[in-house]
Amino acid sequence: MPKSSSEPANLVLEHLRLMRDQMDRIEKRLSATDEKIDREFKAVRNEISVIRRQTIGEVYKANKTFAGFADIEMRLEAVERKVFS
Repeated sequence: MPKSSSEPANLVLEHLRLMRDQMDRIEKRLSATDEKIDREFKAVRNEISVIRRQTIGEVYKANKTFAGFADIEMRLEAVERKVFS
């Protein structure tokens, strides 16, 4: 059987097609991985934002509590001065 003169070209084209298919599969996997990383990153950013807001709220409450204690302490000192002077 004589070989066709276009057989080497066909083999090269088939090899290129296989390489392209392989690259397409790799690209799809990378794209899916990128999307997963993006979702996870957004979730982490959201969690950090929630923690930040909660922390600010706790600091505010602590400051308010401290101010309340300071006010009570000043009132007690004023009463003590009146009583013991």
